Amino acid sequence: MNIKGKEKTKNQVPPLGIGKSIRSDVEAVGSGGVQNFKLWMNVITVAIGFLFGGCHLVFGAYPLGLALVSVLEGGVWLALLGVALGSLTLGRSGIIYGMIAILAVFLRIVISGGEKANVRQGGGNGAEGGNGLFSEKILLRVCSAVISGFVAALYEVLLSGLSLESILFGVSMILLPGIITLALSGIYLQKIGPYELIFGSGRIFSGSEAKGERAKLILYRASVLIFITLVSVSLGKYKIFGVDIGFIFAGAITVFTAKRFGSLYGAVVGFFASFGISGLYSPAFALLGAASGAIFTFGSLYALIAGGAFLSLWGAYAGGVSGFLSVFPEYLISACLMFPVIRYLEREDCPEVRESVRRRATDMVGTMALAYRNRQSLVTEELECALGSLLPKIKGFSRDNGLCEDYTVFAKLLSDAGARANADRDMNEELTDRIEKIFFESGFSDGVVRAFGEKRPHFILAGEDRDGVLITAPALREKISQAAGVKLSEPEYFRRDDMVLMECMAAKRYKLRSANAKLAGASGEVSGDTVKVFEGADFFAYGLISDGMGSGEVAKETSEFVSAFLSSVLGCTESYSTVMHALNSIIRRGSEECSVSVDLFSFDLVRGEATFIKSGAAPSYIKRGESLFRIKSQTMPLGLLKQVDAEKIVAEVAEGDVIIMLSDGILPGGDETSWLPELLKRPIEGELGDFAREIIEAAVENGGGADDMSVLVMKVVAL
Repeated sequence: MNIKGKEKTKNQVPPLGIGKSIRSDVEAVGSGGVQNFKLWMNVITVAIGFLFGGCHLVFGAYPLGLALVSVLEGGVWLALLGVALGSLTLGRSGIIYGMIAILAVFLRIVISGGEKANVRQGGGNGAEGGNGLFSEKILLRVCSAVISGFVAALYEVLLSGLSLESILFGVSMILLPGIITLALSGIYLQKIGPYELIFGSGRIFSGSEAKGERAKLILYRASVLIFITLVSVSLGKYKIFGVDIGFIFAGAITVFTAKRFGSLYGAVVGFFASFGISGLYSPAFALLGAASGAIFTFGSLYALIAGGAFLSLWGAYAGGVSGFLSVFPEYLISACLMFPVIRYLEREDCPEVRESVRRRATDMVGTMALAYRNRQSLVTEELECALGSLLPKIKGFSRDNGLCEDYTVFAKLLSDAGARANADRDMNEELTDRIEKIFFESGFSDGVVRAFGEKRPHFILAGEDRDGVLITAPALREKISQAAGVKLSEPEYFRRDDMVLMECMAAKRYKLRSANAKLAGASGEVSGDTVKVFEGADFFAYGLISDGMGSGEVAKETSEFVSAFLSSVLGCTESYSTVMHALNSIIRRGSEECSVSVDLFSFDLVRGEATFIKSGAAPSYIKRGESLFRIKSQTMPLGLLKQVDAEKIVAEVAEGDVIIMLSDGILPGGDETSWLPELLKRPIEGELGDFAREIIEAAVENGGGADDMSVLVMKVVAL
């Protein structure tokens, strides 16, 4: 059959268990690894706040603490505590700085509306901001920093009077907090938390080069470098027994970066991490990063020795013996502190370990993929059962056997359903590549990712995640959802030793609320209209009005048969063309001559796509606020012609839209008078059922009632 196309653009089965569920296990492990990490991040947040709160930059200004509490999304209260403690080390003036930091936090609370944000905890990482407390836009955070700095400047001028010193201080306190806040804000663009940065995949920096992501990635790198520089600057004034704490930090962060991300990043970080302490020795730490990063492939011990040698040579070259003594002891301490971390990272990079991870992940994903494919193969079996149950009804409805033609059509339906099921079972290579990229950028060092299907994508991901913090991260699901363009179901998690697996699929984004009203025509008490709303295959919802031509028992029997046939078959397949052809063939062989109009509304509950299939049906309407869109076709009812005359109309439907479907009794002779559009444009004040009955009552008042009348009203609601 040819369905004419016209574009009018105005019980998931649980997967097999393989090991124990990760839901409760993550909580148990989280009390160890994840919670320990969060505790350490909380301590570090307070410590950085303490350092920034007592760090002087220029002209007597202390802008770092103010910028820190202004830019963070998470851990703000911990940072404020650290800034307040650091400010107290400055004496009486420090009390003022602490109060200014409190003012900045208060301004942020006022700006963000006082709502609690949905942010990832863990000490100021700010990896995920919500729509609430401390999640306001970056420019608003800059405003909080600038206003607070202005108050500090004004206080200084009032206290000390106008002088060159007070003016320079005031300008510094007004400009620097806002500039530093803006400079650090790039950390939040990539949504990479500290756990992913420290323990995740080394591809974090090199993987996100897609269009629109490159600029964010550059800003992220720049902000991280600025943050590292500021930390080293704030550590520069601290010495213990002549040992420079800032150089220890610079050595540790340089070695770590060289191991995680290579010699180039190691050299850059080494230079900036030490530049704020001493520009004379910053090339030494750049050489440390470059040399150690290049030699880590031969062994961590060799890399540390080589890096220390290059650093010591530059120190001796730049400052002689004192230069050597200025950098080497600090590097020795930092190397000892970082050696256990490097050995841990070395294990992660070991080819044998990665191969083991990939092999176990492949095994887990393969098991789940087999279970998923078996579930998909049940689609054709369900359709076969549905068609088998319809055969007695078809025999009772038809006036001749004609089963040969029916079996031919049924074979076509089964073939279409099988092809669709096969498409859903096949791996989606393009989508798999996109999700794999997200998977590794989320911190996994290795693993396996599979995406199946197109319209209803299904995802299976597995990798090593000891604490379960990576696989359960909301950011991972959000990125997968955005890449696939669908809402995701609640994931199922499974654990096998250190390996974890996540399985999820496309989920309903919408639902249909519906109500209908019917009134039999003047010729009898039996209505020939049948109205039905049902849910079919792959999260499709349908609204149907089948109108048996005429009235009485024959019309009723025909429309009810059409309703039963469509709800049974469309519950398993979406082959509209074949389904309508089958219906037309069966109705033409009916025991009583009777045609039937079919008005079918199909709505994709996952993607929100709407389609009308009309065969001899009255116009339908989409109500959006006070706007009204008419869906109309010029087609013949089923059963009149050998070839099906039906029209497929694609329509745009949005959340909150109301779809109104009518039988032709509402508009006798197709006369679409002004009373109907005027009524439909009015706001719906009561229930949908009241609105449907109101339409029928208005139709009777305006001369209708001779023919059967039916109204189906459906509203699109977001889940």
